[in-house]
Amino acid sequence: MGLVAEQQNQNAPKQASPLIRIAGVAKSFPTPEGGSVTALEAVDLTVARGEFVSIVGPSGCGKSTLLYMIGGLVEPSSGSIEVGGSRVVGPDPKVGIVFQEFRIFPWKTVRSNVMFGLELQGKGNAAERLAIADRYIEMVGLRGFEDRLPKELSGGMKQRVAIAQTFACDPDVVLMDEPLGSVDALTREKLQDELLRIWRDSGKTIIVVTHSIEEAIYLGQRVVVMAPRPSRVIATYDVHLDHPRTAEMRTAPETAHLRNEIWNLVRGGVT
Repeated sequence: MGLVAEQQNQNAPKQASPLIRIAGVAKSFPTPEGGSVTALEAVDLTVARGEFVSIVGPSGCGKSTLLYMIGGLVEPSSGSIEVGGSRVVGPDPKVGIVFQEFRIFPWKTVRSNVMFGLELQGKGNAAERLAIADRYIEMVGLRGFEDRLPKELSGGMKQRVAIAQTFACDPDVVLMDEPLGSVDALTREKLQDELLRIWRDSGKTIIVVTHSIEEAIYLGQRVVVMAPRPSRVIATYDVHLDHPRTAEMRTAPETAHLRNEIWNLVRGGVT
């Protein structure tokens, strides 16, 4: 099997042309008392095209805020974020977001939900949109459920619809904010495997925020660790696990060692 993890030298040379470049990003929010609170400060991070990156850190450290800034939903107070060489100034179709909550329409069928983004963006004609939707419905394992309403689906199936809806729009980058946090443990492991399969099949760049260190290791090629607020990147670990990932990898001694190392770093708030 083999697993090698190493904390990267933060001064090591970066790749020449990363797909995502975050430089000196900070974010402050106003308080009811008229002051401000700094959620993020001096965040630097690059992500390569086709890479799967996991982000972990203490609750409230700004992981989701960073994700939403990459997606153009939140504006940085300072610093810059670039995707594909262009500065992020707002939402962009080339960046898709899967939220923790099931952001699907209860009155629309599975197929209609997956087609919604395509219709909104005016991609193709009706037949082309139908073909794209059915391809991603099959990719997430929901073939046969095309005409079902969300109320007829389990929580895990609803999240698969949300994932298919995002990937169907063919973004360059897929951002995921605790996408599996609302499902039971068994479904969560199944969806982790499905997500890795979709990533391998699609070649997309994926960044996932998770509170689970085990999930971060299992999914990611790299695990980015963030400090308590005001947060910044304090460590990045390369994770070399064979693909496809297997259940044995979840409990391997090397995996447990890396999990403990990251846990101690997060718990201790090392800066």
